[in-house]
Amino acid sequence: MKKNSILLSLIAIPFLVGCGGGSSDTTSIVTATMAKITGTVPGTLIEAFCEDGTYVQVTSTQNGTNQHPFEIEIPQNTNCKLVMTTNENNDTNRVITPIGFIQGTATGSTLTINGNVDLSYIPLALNYADVNDTNGDHVVDQALHVDLNNSTNIGVNNTPVYDTNNNGDIDAYEDDDNDGIVNAYEDDDNDGEYNIHDDDDNDNTPDYIEDDDNDGTPNYRDDDDDNESPDYIEDDDNDGIPNNIDDDDDDDDDDDDNSDNDYDDDEQTPDLDI
Repeated sequence: MKKNSILLSLIAIPFLVGCGGGSSDTTSIVTATMAKITGTVPGTLIEAFCEDGTYVQVTSTQNGTNQHPFEIEIPQNTNCKLVMTTNENNDTNRVITPIGFIQGTATGSTLTINGNVDLSYIPLALNYADVNDTNGDHVVDQALHVDLNNSTNIGVNNTPVYDTNNNGDIDAYEDDDNDGIVNAYEDDDNDGEYNIHDDDDNDNTPDYIEDDDNDGTPNYRDDDDDNESPDYIEDDDNDGIPNNIDDDDDDDDDDDDNSDNDYDDDEQTPDLDI
């Protein structure tokens, strides 16, 4: 499929992985005004999911202590959720913690900021054995709430973000196939790399959360041809290149019937440009 993602419509943000990432400096700013969230955590992967489609991923910076600093930039005045993961590459000891927020008497899972914010130290669990996780998917059952200390440039609410089924959970941290592994840590294309770190098209966003055909369904849930395999990792024109990085015009609509060539079966075979 030709890339035409809606996820970076406002801003291109680097997709940083590995130890010592620490910062989310933008590669280019188009329209959004950004602000920084800082703090310290145990060695941790930090993700921000925002309502405008912005996705940011950074790691805390190792500094010889058990409180590693991090910095992540998100668009101002935009609903965003934070998820923090310790032991991200350890399938046995991984701990995925949704972050909640306390602002005065208000409590919420989503925040907005209109200036830089320091969350101070966030005491994330380092050992999976120490957390409550009734279904065994390594996502803790209760969000860890951070007290924002009545900061004047932060608001909290419970707006759904990156939540296509509107159930209050980020899609990436649900388990669509009920195998005990959340979507982010599956390996859809069997290349040995978790979805969360897999960016084959090098556009600074993990392939699995994109929406290559702009139909409102993220790639890992999108199976328009109903063959029980996500469309984005298939190879519809059999040229050895997965759809998500194949630019052979297979997402065109040659007959103008509002069905992409990849899935158009007007003559009993897909109308692919191959």
